[in-house]
Amino acid sequence: MKNMMKKLVLVSLGLVVGSFTACVGVDPQGRGYSVAVPMGMINSTLANQFPVKESRSFGTVEIKDPDVLGQQGSEKLSIGTAFNVSSMLMPNGLGGSLKLSSGVRFDPKTQNLYLANPMVEDLKFQDFSLAKYLTNDMRNALGLLIAETISKKPIYNISKAGMGSGFVRGIDVRDGQIFLTFGL
Repeated sequence: MKNMMKKLVLVSLGLVVGSFTACVGVDPQGRGYSVAVPMGMINSTLANQFPVKESRSFGTVEIKDPDVLGQQGSEKLSIGTAFNVSSMLMPNGLGGSLKLSSGVRFDPKTQNLYLANPMVEDLKFQDFSLAKYLTNDMRNALGLLIAETISKKPIYNISKAGMGSGFVRGIDVRDGQIFLTFGL
């Protein structure tokens, strides 16, 4: 009887959440029901945590306006962000943009989703006359610093969304969308 009640609660929860997100389906691996996490909620969560400033030996990096997008037909997310690097030699700073691709990981203790293993896809500077003075090592360090900083920030919290993590059977990116899979 308890098992039947749990299943009924789980199915009801999936349908209620699905009516709000319009993206409930059966997990392709057969683990349970999958619910798509709206990108608007993810971007809203990130927007509340930025801008962030990180100080390093080469200067201060301000990371601002991260935006998570799905990559159609991909098992990765696309993340774009703006940045500004300033130092004693560049007091006004050198701005640019960075594009990352990433998976997703889940921390059951905090019930947060994070970007997993973000990889630098593209690094662009707005002022190429100053950017030419940066070495490849400095560019790589800058890209890795930004990727690492963004991956430490939670992008979504399951408990704040009204869902319990006890039934989570999987979290993955399918066709450029994050799916939470619930099952018993």
